Amino acid sequence: MEEKDVVIIGAGPAGLSAAIFTQLDGWSTLVLEGSWVGGQGAIAYTVTNYPGFPPGDGAVLMENIEKQVTSAPPSGVGAELRQERVLGINAEDRIVTTEANQYHAQSIIIATGSTMQRLGMPGEDRFIGKGVSYYAKCDLAEFTGRRVLVVGGGNTTAKSALLAKSVASEVTLIHRRESLRAYPLMTKRLREEGVQIGYNTELKEIKGTDRVEAAVVVNNKTGDEREIVIDWVVVCVGTEPDTRLVREAGLEMTGSFVKINSKMMTSRSGVFACGEITASGRHLITAASQDSSAGMAASEYLALEKVKRGKMFEGTKNGKYADEYLVMLS
Repeated sequence: MEEKDVVIIGAGPAGLSAAIFTQLDGWSTLVLEGSWVGGQGAIAYTVTNYPGFPPGDGAVLMENIEKQVTSAPPSGVGAELRQERVLGINAEDRIVTTEANQYHAQSIIIATGSTMQRLGMPGEDRFIGKGVSYYAKCDLAEFTGRRVLVVGGGNTTAKSALLAKSVASEVTLIHRRESLRAYPLMTKRLREEGVQIGYNTELKEIKGTDRVEAAVVVNNKTGDEREIVIDWVVVCVGTEPDTRLVREAGLEMTGSFVKINSKMMTSRSGVFACGEITASGRHLITAASQDSSAGMAASEYLALEKVKRGKMFEGTKNGKYADEYLVMLS
């Protein structure tokens, strides 16, 4: 079992932001990620509201943050990032178990972010990876020359449809309302690029044998059903907090979110949470701000625990000298 000062679960905007501050304070920091680095930020097609980052691909922004986290000083802070899926957390003993290793941490920061919502209809689970996906960007190669159905109405949906149209033979977008939530300019681009749009239309069933072959759609105003031939379905109907690890660890929840105090600590001492699992803002800039606070709170916790054990340290941790922490304890 490896020993670390801080183990951060999740390498999205939240986890990476927290890692910068714990590593800068001299705590050995390990970030674990089971899928792709950058989380939802990496699949944001265009980021326009992050200061210092001109409007551009979210993947580029997240790549820059990853480099800042993992590059050795002075180019970065030198934290460690490993591609390992976390299987479980022992919150009491602060042990993190992955598919490959076990880690004992002095502090854990949970930043598992969110996952794409599912529709929960016949055929959806059966064909995941065989014609059903939730991230158009990740499956773009699969769309080449194929007929793609995109479900949803927001900007991510519209961008998914446009991306698919760049390689697919035919793209249809369906939305359950009379208009899209996407910006008007996005709707205009969909029409210009030849994306077919079906309003007041919902997906009822996905059909196929070994792969997706057709979809049943229904007009929710008239009740008319029809079956359309397709090769791939991209579902873009929103996200939900990924709290599986938190719930299995027995940490307290507030509704669908992890319960944290003003120091971003969960119901278990030394275990912190940040990002979308705590009902924080969904913008990258608010994520970076709040989740940096989680890193600073964890650093302060570690410093307090160290001086409690009668150990001192040089310099400062979260801006305070060891004697200042001693005063906090008195």
